[in-house]
Amino acid sequence: AVVSTQSTGEQGETAKAAVLFQRAMETNEIVFGRDHPDVARNLNNLGRAFKEMGDYDGAKSKLTSALQMKQKRYGDAHINLVPTLMNLGDLFNLTKQPNKAREVLSRALKITEKKIGMKHPDAAKILRLLGNSFYLMGDLSTSEKLLNKSLDILEQVYETDHPYVLATRADLGSCTRPGAAPRIF
Repeated sequence: AVVSTQSTGEQGETAKAAVLFQRAMETNEIVFGRDHPDVARNLNNLGRAFKEMGDYDGAKSKLTSALQMKQKRYGDAHINLVPTLMNLGDLFNLTKQPNKAREVLSRALKITEKKIGMKHPDAAKILRLLGNSFYLMGDLSTSEKLLNKSLDILEQVYETDHPYVLATRADLGSCTRPGAAPRIF
């Protein structure tokens, strides 16, 4: 069974976005060719939309294709791989595959640390997703450490009431209340 955390209205907007991403991808394939970076970006966006609609198989297919295209063009350690790796990690968390999530998110974190540093909001987002992976594996101590690192970065970048800050705090609360699920984003 496919479960979505979105309301019907949000699902409708995401479905509309998916149609637009699909059209953009098809247009970019015609204009630029199948291997163009814009096609990979469209695939990533389409995969994210499918994930948000609860079509996890479709999301995995699009995200995997996007990652393969980006790796072919940029190599295995380019910063342009990070958004797709993050989306795949989030997808694996949502589908209760935390070991796969940890693998791709660790890779994303390594690239991020090397290319843009650990004070960047993307590093915080990856740390949060990794924290959720460890939570799902039952390692609350590691989860809490990663979520605290994420929160430290986020609080330096965003206001205290920013959604990323609030969601990370909620995830930290889950670590202190075993059985409470993290809010995967």
